[in-house]
Amino acid sequence: MSDFFINKQGEPVFLAGLQCHNSSSGTEMIDTTIEAVRLFGGNLIEAPVYWCEVEKEKDSYDFSMAAELVDKATEAGLYLIPLWFGFSKNGLFTYAPEYVKRDCAVYKRARNSAGIPVESLSPHCAETLAKDKKAFVKLMEFLAEYDKRGTVIAVQVENEVGLVHTDRDYCQEADREFYEPVPEYLRGAYVPDCGTSSSHSSQETSGSLSWTELFGRHGAEAFTAWKFAQYIQAITQAAKEKFDIPYIMNVSIEVNEYEAPGYCYVSGGPVARVLDIWKKTAADIHLFGPDIYLAAERDYRKACKLYGREDNPLFIPESLNSGMGAALNMFLAAGDYSAVGICCFGAESIISNGVLLPEAEYTARSMRAIAAMEPLLIKYYKTGRVYSVTQAEFAQWQYVKTDEYHIVAKFLSNDPKPQNYFGSRINTNALEQEFCMTERGRCLIVDCGGGEFYISGLGVCLSFLKRPDVEDKTPYAHLGSALSGQLNFLSIEEGHFEGSQWVCEYMRNGDEANYQLYVHPGQVIRVRLNPEIRWEE
Repeated sequence: MSDFFINKQGEPVFLAGLQCHNSSSGTEMIDTTIEAVRLFGGNLIEAPVYWCEVEKEKDSYDFSMAAELVDKATEAGLYLIPLWFGFSKNGLFTYAPEYVKRDCAVYKRARNSAGIPVESLSPHCAETLAKDKKAFVKLMEFLAEYDKRGTVIAVQVENEVGLVHTDRDYCQEADREFYEPVPEYLRGAYVPDCGTSSSHSSQETSGSLSWTELFGRHGAEAFTAWKFAQYIQAITQAAKEKFDIPYIMNVSIEVNEYEAPGYCYVSGGPVARVLDIWKKTAADIHLFGPDIYLAAERDYRKACKLYGREDNPLFIPESLNSGMGAALNMFLAAGDYSAVGICCFGAESIISNGVLLPEAEYTARSMRAIAAMEPLLIKYYKTGRVYSVTQAEFAQWQYVKTDEYHIVAKFLSNDPKPQNYFGSRINTNALEQEFCMTERGRCLIVDCGGGEFYISGLGVCLSFLKRPDVEDKTPYAHLGSALSGQLNFLSIEEGHFEGSQWVCEYMRNGDEANYQLYVHPGQVIRVRLNPEIRWEE
């Protein structure tokens, strides 16, 4: 299966969009979400479908909410990822039907080490699994029949599963299973920072090993991950028989504070530490996407690196919807970590009377710039030819080294000798466009080879310099030649993509091309440099 999501026409799609608030489905707020997605230049809406609404009465099902979401997304020309809020939403059972909430003798709660029930349903409870699975499968059966146009591009199973306020369930059944040997197929699972040697050489072990013996101090979390993964695999496998579509999960990530399960994040979810266990157990989940509410670049990079694995494409289902940190980090995900999709949470909070709030404009400008490069992000996925440029605090420039060129990106907001680019199609002297010169710079650069580049972003201007050949005997002289720079261009264009086809809207030359090549919001720049340099005739 492709790392990218695939539409009904069999084409890969880079997903960029917004998720609504938890209680917006079935209300007029979805219209606000859709309007915000339009303003962000996105192609996706994520919205929940609630178990408690689908099955208000036991064994009686209503799919009108799901039908309305499909209709609204289709009408808006957007893809839809329905989020199944079933037995676990952020580790809580708040979206379970009333009959489940009332009958805790049948639909059991997890218990902490003192035997006290917590706010999570137990993944060990067969009765809960049976009812959750039945409702979810019926919903998938409905969507398979109702969604004729392929609006639904994936389905999220549950939401941030795990246990709150405990590392594992301490009920009698859980205790019995916890002290049984770890299943043989998990002996090779790697759980870092276990405090034991067995986890690092588990493929060589033999005999009956307990969870603690194999996974050390993370034994309880590893065990809980296995039980949740079994639960999720059971409902996903059954659903896939009715609706063959990518099933994904979002993750309450561990990149925060002291990273203790049940305290800093819900325990047993598919966090990076136990992702091997999930991959081996819940095989029908296409990918596990981290919810990254981190503005600091250091922490954001850590999360992307942990989840953007060879066996797990990086899709970010939830992230900050506003602020400069989020606006910069999007480019890191798309460029440095080859994300296949990026979404922000809380669409209704960033729009008022059809206008985005100022803080949200930062992220909107970033998402529009990234979405404009969709065909190239797909074509050059994981080729090493997609580069991100983001302006760190105090930075005046960033250097990018490609196979053939040196690129220096200067940031307009910190340029000691700023040029206002009077020839730009955007009048940067106008007060309403002042942000073009003052906002932190960021862009994507795609190197297509042979001197052809595409750039999208804002607040940067770029210089290109041909790198001398390895065998060049006079490299310094050649670096100083005008023929090595961007003056030696074939064409410089502004335009956009229609599908995978480039459409030129505006040709730059003269003052608009002879100096550093600027990129402003809403622009995609195609630069064609002349690779055929002749130093001697």
